[in-house]
Amino acid sequence: MIEDPEQVYKSNLAFDLVAPYYDLLMESVPYRFWLKYLHTLWAHHKHTPQNVIDLACGTGTLSLLMAKEGMLVTGVDIAEKMLEQARKKSSEAGLYVEYVHQDAAELNLVSNEFDTVVSLFDSLNNITEPGKLRDCFVRVRRHLAPSGLFIFDVNTAYAFRQGMFDQKSIPSDGPLQYKWKSTYDEATQLCRVVMSFDYKSECGDRSQFEEVHVQRAYPTEEIRTMLDDAGFGPISVYDAYSLSPAKRRSDRIFFVAEAAK
Repeated sequence: MIEDPEQVYKSNLAFDLVAPYYDLLMESVPYRFWLKYLHTLWAHHKHTPQNVIDLACGTGTLSLLMAKEGMLVTGVDIAEKMLEQARKKSSEAGLYVEYVHQDAAELNLVSNEFDTVVSLFDSLNNITEPGKLRDCFVRVRRHLAPSGLFIFDVNTAYAFRQGMFDQKSIPSDGPLQYKWKSTYDEATQLCRVVMSFDYKSECGDRSQFEEVHVQRAYPTEEIRTMLDDAGFGPISVYDAYSLSPAKRRSDRIFFVAEAAK
């Protein structure tokens, strides 16, 4: 049976099964460090964020951190079950973040005068169709005021070749155990990751499940061209967590694209 490409695309972005465990999976991620790096980029580009879209916001951890700093944040994600977790966390924290269920490639919010859009944690690699990524950039540009900034990071082909997704849980006695195995295809630039999970609750109940996700490596110049065509410029590209230019062996790079006036 031939699979519907649109359904394959949507399924890759769903994150349905892992959503309740996502924060456990990401608990080692230094979110505050990432936010500090955003501040470094904002300062370097003489930008003060006020009205922000957190695109592909997941369970909203970064959205909440920005909201705590006084920014007006709108979190957008295609995965409704991830947004359920985000809304719960926002309510518990007593912070207002508007969460919207939308595909990044179909972004269509009421306001189109945001000054900042961020999309972190290699979220845009999950958009495996180049046409959809172009649509995403066009939609982001429509929502940004002139001189607004779009900041996002991507995993590189170098990272996929190095097997960065071949991972297993550490420590091995935590409630969530996982093992990931990746396969990268140079011809298609697609990295397929089989993710196996085993969760043991405090009362001893166990849940075992598997998700398969696919990311695409986009050459830097391909992304630059897409951004330029969408109405961005100037465009800066940095080696992750620095202000240094991206290198041939950079495994993660950050783009800072200014909405053209």
